[in-house]
Amino acid sequence: MQITVKSLLTMTSGLAGNDSDDSSPGNELRMFAQHEQPDFYKFALDLPMATEPGGDHMVYFTAGINLLGGIIRNTTSMPVADFFEQYLAIPLNMQSYHLNLTPTGEMYGGGGLYLRPRDALKLGQLYLNGGTWNGRRVVSKHWVDLSTKRYSGYNPVHGYGFAWHLFEIEVDNRTYSEYEAQGNGGQVINVVPELDLTVMFTTGNYGDDETVPEREILTALIRATKSK
Repeated sequence: MQITVKSLLTMTSGLAGNDSDDSSPGNELRMFAQHEQPDFYKFALDLPMATEPGGDHMVYFTAGINLLGGIIRNTTSMPVADFFEQYLAIPLNMQSYHLNLTPTGEMYGGGGLYLRPRDALKLGQLYLNGGTWNGRRVVSKHWVDLSTKRYSGYNPVHGYGFAWHLFEIEVDNRTYSEYEAQGNGGQVINVVPELDLTVMFTTGNYGDDETVPEREILTALIRATKSK
């Protein structure tokens, strides 16, 4: 069975990388700390296989997500940073942002993207709009639908689509589907399609899983939104 773009997007590549396990050979922090292989694409591809690709259980593997940048580069013959600017930053009018680079000068696709909160919020609104921004098609509606379906997950209540975390949230005996993008330190973009709601949280608790009470705040916002 081969590693596919889908298995990378859904954290089911089977490569021996687990960011939750400090001893994992593909752990993101181990990748940053080592100096033997500055090419992060090759670092990931040189890892042994831990399991068969696919399945419905995700293992959080940032070096695998970064591999998708190499696929974009090789498919489009464009540096990933240029691709990001042309196909996302410019259409969404992101006027100020910062990209992390790997030791070889590639855009790091596994994190470290610094956006103004209003620009990060546009990503949620883009998907809420079915892939359009200010009347302009940025991604296809088909891709939005595919991206926000469950393919894998940590457990029954925490699902995973194409790099989106999927949850169900219960408010006043009613259940709403919600998907979100999560960033280190408590940067979270939440989208609740049924209520036409997208929310951005920003905090600075880097390296700490204990962040703002996002779930409680989101519940309050849902309650306020549905009462209008």
